[in-house]
Amino acid sequence: MPSSTTDSDGTRPGTGKRRAPLNRATVVAAGRRVARDEGLSAVTLRRVAAELGVTAMALYRHVGDKRELLVAMLDDVAEQLVLPDSDGAPSDRLVLAFRVLHDHLTAEPWVAEVLKAGELFGPRASRFVEHVLALLEEAGLTEEEAADAYWALWWYTFGHLSYLPALRPEGRPARHELMTRVRMTDHPRLARMLARPPRQAEAEDAFVPGLRALLRGLLPD
Repeated sequence: MPSSTTDSDGTRPGTGKRRAPLNRATVVAAGRRVARDEGLSAVTLRRVAAELGVTAMALYRHVGDKRELLVAMLDDVAEQLVLPDSDGAPSDRLVLAFRVLHDHLTAEPWVAEVLKAGELFGPRASRFVEHVLALLEEAGLTEEEAADAYWALWWYTFGHLSYLPALRPEGRPARHELMTRVRMTDHPRLARMLARPPRQAEAEDAFVPGLRALLRGLLPD
């Protein structure tokens, strides 16, 4: 029998939180909202249940544990990535593909944090990998060279995405305090560089030129 404090579907009476039927899709969407708004550390089954206005036990019908929820969230992000369909040289299409990926993942900063652990990924991301490998081979690389080039391009993109949070204003005072411990007279070039620290918008603008430079080194003339 249902508990006196919940309805039969796990809804908490009087919360007013339920806006859609409880299913795997709504659970995943709620997990993504929590991750975007509160950070990855806030994503727990209890917190996601509260976001949906249900008990944590109600979620177990749709996701077995936090790990399964995170994989489902990654998969959902990967599924929503629209692969660009364009003409032109393979190098230009590769730039476009990674620009689309970069923009897509910039809107979901928690993704880089999950991937950083190296264990989880969204299986549907395989579509993007296959697309890029085909373009690299079209550009004249062997299958083995294309695989190496893909990893170089991904690591460049992932590194850029991972650094963007460090440019947010809330982290600057702590970094500034640490830099006061460095004797800048010993590092004049560093001192001049830090006199104009990068802004997030500038770092985002720098992504494509760096990507093109990397591709020039990876692809045959």
